[in-house]
Amino acid sequence: MPLSFLSALAASPAWLQQPSVSAAVAISVVFGLLYVASIYIVSAVFAAPDASVHDRNHPHVVRQRIRGALIATTLSLVLSALLLRQWGHLDVAASLGLDPSRIAASVLVAAVLTATIYLGPLVLDHLDGGVEWADVRRVPVTLWSQPLAMRNYVVGPVTEELVFRSSVVALWVASGISSTRCIFLSPLIFGLAHIHHAASQCRDGRPLKAVMLATAFQLVYTTLFGWFAVALFIRTKSIGGPICAHAFCNYQGLPDFSRAERYPQYKYLIWLVFGVGLAGFIVLFEPMTREGVFV
Repeated sequence: MPLSFLSALAASPAWLQQPSVSAAVAISVVFGLLYVASIYIVSAVFAAPDASVHDRNHPHVVRQRIRGALIATTLSLVLSALLLRQWGHLDVAASLGLDPSRIAASVLVAAVLTATIYLGPLVLDHLDGGVEWADVRRVPVTLWSQPLAMRNYVVGPVTEELVFRSSVVALWVASGISSTRCIFLSPLIFGLAHIHHAASQCRDGRPLKAVMLATAFQLVYTTLFGWFAVALFIRTKSIGGPICAHAFCNYQGLPDFSRAERYPQYKYLIWLVFGVGLAGFIVLFEPMTREGVFV
């Protein structure tokens, strides 16, 4: 452990030197603020003359935000690792969900569970023509050539899960917060970290009421996803599964139930599949994430 960090801890408040709920919660809030601040600071420092830092989909801004997210993620992981060591956790990699031996099983479980809850949209995708194998082979090229795809399907899921799951939840668990509270409360930080999108919507001229409704809705679904991601992280003891689920959900988006109206001949069957997917997810989650079964 770096001597400079040891010296800093020695001079820090007592609640930071030993595992405590207040320290874990305070630091996790700092991680959320750091993540949001980094993407704006880096975008502002390396600004393009034809783009505002609030223009989140401009290619130049996307690239700078990616750099900011990577910086914030690195700082969060390093600080979490050092604090975990200070708090007596010798296997820091395992605490952060970075144990290589657990990644494959976690990803497999996450893929099955996420595909199950998205069974309805996946059936609709098939009816719409499905995904061509040629499109799948072009994915690596598409990711590198399109900053939006890289942000949405790689950098976003990886950095957000490493910060809001690996870094945050590891500290919460180490401080003695129960798994139930970790699952239902820690995602609030993840959800609140997305509120900054409201500023971009206001700048685009959207009515304040519409922005508030959209922000509230985003807070709800990011928190709901956070419940799933934290439960997956705690039960599989790996960050691989949450990253996989995050990327899958970003690709699929929110389920569009109105798509079923395109196929009146299959309307009731499609609704049945939606129900089966939800029921299957509920039934499968506990046994698939149970210690000793798949993970």
